[in-house]
Amino acid sequence: MSVKSYNVLLIEEDPKQTELYSDLICEVAECQVDVISRVKSPFDWVGRFNYHLVIIDVSSISTGKRQNLGPDGLSILEKIKRVSPITSVILISDEATVEEAVAAIRMGAEDYFKKPFNLESFRFSVKRSLDRKTVLLENAGASSYLNLINSCQMISASLEQEKIFWIIQSFFSGELHSDHSAIYTLNKTELMRLEDPSSENHKDRAMEEILDIALHAANPLQKMIDANEFYRFVERGQLTPGLFIFRFRCAGDVDYFSVNLSPEVPASLEAFESRLRMLRAQIELTGKNIEHYKGVQHLAYVDDVTGLYNTRYLNYILDREIAQAVSTQKSFAILFIDADKFKGINDSHGHLIGTKILNELGNHLKKYVREADTVFRYGGDEFVAVLSPCDLATAQNVAERIRQSVEQTEFLAHEGLNYRFTVSIGVALFPDHADSKKAVIDVADKAMYSAKKSTRNRVFIANFDEGAEKGAEVIKLKEKTSA
Repeated sequence: MSVKSYNVLLIEEDPKQTELYSDLICEVAECQVDVISRVKSPFDWVGRFNYHLVIIDVSSISTGKRQNLGPDGLSILEKIKRVSPITSVILISDEATVEEAVAAIRMGAEDYFKKPFNLESFRFSVKRSLDRKTVLLENAGASSYLNLINSCQMISASLEQEKIFWIIQSFFSGELHSDHSAIYTLNKTELMRLEDPSSENHKDRAMEEILDIALHAANPLQKMIDANEFYRFVERGQLTPGLFIFRFRCAGDVDYFSVNLSPEVPASLEAFESRLRMLRAQIELTGKNIEHYKGVQHLAYVDDVTGLYNTRYLNYILDREIAQAVSTQKSFAILFIDADKFKGINDSHGHLIGTKILNELGNHLKKYVREADTVFRYGGDEFVAVLSPCDLATAQNVAERIRQSVEQTEFLAHEGLNYRFTVSIGVALFPDHADSKKAVIDVADKAMYSAKKSTRNRVFIANFDEGAEKGAEVIKLKEKTSA
């Protein structure tokens, strides 16, 4: 039975553009066009209303304080495809690049238009998208294979293992109509559930506990490894629900398990197993690409002198942290660290000694941040630490611990040289002090210079209203100790 009316979701803020797009869509077919203006809610809408097509004007949408996020349209596309892999998606942007368009198509977008665009081409793309979804709704087999193709496309386009995990979960949600799933691994014999930091939904603790209890009761994971099984259906017991478990490896030799609660067993297990083999092969291939990429990335992103990451990697990390901060509404902190009067060490003792001290200082800084934090050499005797997620009190405490520890350390003591110096540190919070990559580094840098202009060996916090020039000094936790 053919679909006579279509459901279309339009994500657009500009009323004039909304009217234009709606008219163009309705010229193609009889459509119910729903319009929302912000990107926080479309994922719930897509999941509830089974849209045939979603059209996103990337250049007009806004998220929180940040507007015109540009490439973040790819993140929206990815999340929509996770919620409903067979829904067609068209992206529109003022500043679309060839690279973004290629990435969008690889992730399953029907089209990526750059303004101004040809109206007839837009109508044709809408018609093709609607026809495609109709065919898939009428053919369950085709829908399953499109789900597989979309998932493989997104996996192949990703170089982040964690993102691949959540794509796998989305694939099985569509395949098995299971609303609750999690990724697990075994640490020796201990069962560990991996968290999804990008999840838009509130966590269902009750369902997480049911999954944990069911896995402990059936204990299937080690059995799958011993039997070299890559999937297993666990039948429902008197006190435990049915499970589906998919075993795979990605980057490295660790076994991971995608576990789905109360799955629907596919009508054809043979066809289902064939799709699983294709999915598993794509995951393993992408895992090898990730390992290769990390090897090349290490050479490009590591500072030769200190072994810390360099500013190239800082740019990448800041992009990632800003996207995560916008998504989770949690702040992160920047510590801008500068060695006081370090030029005197180079002038008096030579650059070879200076280089050795910088190397030791870099390793020293890493000891005083958390495992989730990253330290970078910014240039010369300047360093940056990114603390994520982090509130202002924690950032102050970390900065003060670093200041104290450097003050109390004798560098190159193992060579009998025992050099002592201090550091000045500026602290800034995203988005509290600044809401862009460049600005948050700048205000932390200015706060550091305020510390140097004061008495050095200080921690200063960026000022909320005027930048860091008049930043507030952090009271030392302990008094200076003598050598």
